[in-house]
Amino acid sequence: VSSPLCQRNDISFTDSSVANYSNITQRIWNYDDGTSAVTKTSGATYTRQFAIAKTNNISLQVFTDSGCKSTVNVQAIPIHYLPKPAFVLPTICLPDGKGQFTNQSTIDDGSDGLFSYLWAFNDPTDPTPSTLKEPVHKYAALGPYPVQLKITSKDGCTDSLTKLLNTIYPQPKANFSIIPTDICLGDSAHFKDLGNGISSAAASWVWDLAGGNSSTVQNPAKKFTDSGSFGIVYYFYNGQGCVSDTVTKSIIVYPYPKLTLIHSTKVLEGGIITIKPVFVYGTDLKYLWTPALYLDSDTASVPKSTPAEDITYKLTLTGKGNCSVSDTIFIKVLKTPDVPNVFSPNGDGINDTWHIKYLDSYPGAEVQVYNRYGQLVFEETGYDTEWDGTYRGSPLPIGTYYYIINPKNGRQIVKGSVTIIK
Repeated sequence: VSSPLCQRNDISFTDSSVANYSNITQRIWNYDDGTSAVTKTSGATYTRQFAIAKTNNISLQVFTDSGCKSTVNVQAIPIHYLPKPAFVLPTICLPDGKGQFTNQSTIDDGSDGLFSYLWAFNDPTDPTPSTLKEPVHKYAALGPYPVQLKITSKDGCTDSLTKLLNTIYPQPKANFSIIPTDICLGDSAHFKDLGNGISSAAASWVWDLAGGNSSTVQNPAKKFTDSGSFGIVYYFYNGQGCVSDTVTKSIIVYPYPKLTLIHSTKVLEGGIITIKPVFVYGTDLKYLWTPALYLDSDTASVPKSTPAEDITYKLTLTGKGNCSVSDTIFIKVLKTPDVPNVFSPNGDGINDTWHIKYLDSYPGAEVQVYNRYGQLVFEETGYDTEWDGTYRGSPLPIGTYYYIINPKNGRQIVKGSVTIIK
């Protein structure tokens, strides 16, 4: 018989009998595999397969044309197990292209540890085969490719399996948008995934949001607490586990301008006041004063105001990225004191005191009243208590009295007379 002797493979049988006299005309073969004996008249070599691996006691008896027969020649022929090749195709992602092939081949006698392997990857760019049990091969293009595994057992029995590799996927393409692309310090930006998984949808996301912050959600957001330009880095994995390329985009976080106004100031009625901020810091600054009432310009950095009444101005200071801060200033209009020239301290509740309108707007104002002899009959600083026409608690007589009022706060001294009537 020929070697190797493997189940389900053709095994060649050759009759080497000798007639010694006359000619062999009949040959009876018995294969010990449950089949009937076979009679052949020719001595030509022939092939036969055995389905089961075991040692068969195969016999041959020959007959000559002179009526003589041989003894039965019996040989123990071991039919060896055939390997069972099996393997798992990898999922391969470009551009890496590397695929790990998983061997699952077995043999019924358990001698798979003695297998010899031969892998054919049918890759035109790299036709190199492999003799490893579980090789890694790098593909450069999508395919498909017929992959063959050939197994040889310790007894030389060989079988092979071919599978079509069509699980090579292109690299996904990453992309994203930043809304908005310019923000102010302390504001949040939203990042929207715009990637294309190509062969399948995105399954997981990897974001580097700068400053030690990261995220694994599809569309994250971040509040920025530092100003400057920050690089946002993004990539993702699709349903096949293929990683996309990496995309980096920048976001600019602008600081807020700095602004300080004095909280309040004063101006004489009819006067002009220049409103100058105490402190301003920033670049590309824009000014807006509201309301624009009484101002020579509502967009000047240092406007002038001629207010007729008390007013509060708000300054909105806008820098790069439209980042704005604001502060307010109250302007008190010091109107000219309205000094009456008569009052009647008679206890009827009407004009019982000398009420000087607007004088309360002049803190520290000094008021002095003299009689016609030049005697000081009333003096007050601040004029918190209005004069009731008395001197040292006693009512003064009807008559004309003379006053000197010093409002201070930049206003001139006012002189005149006031008459007490009853």
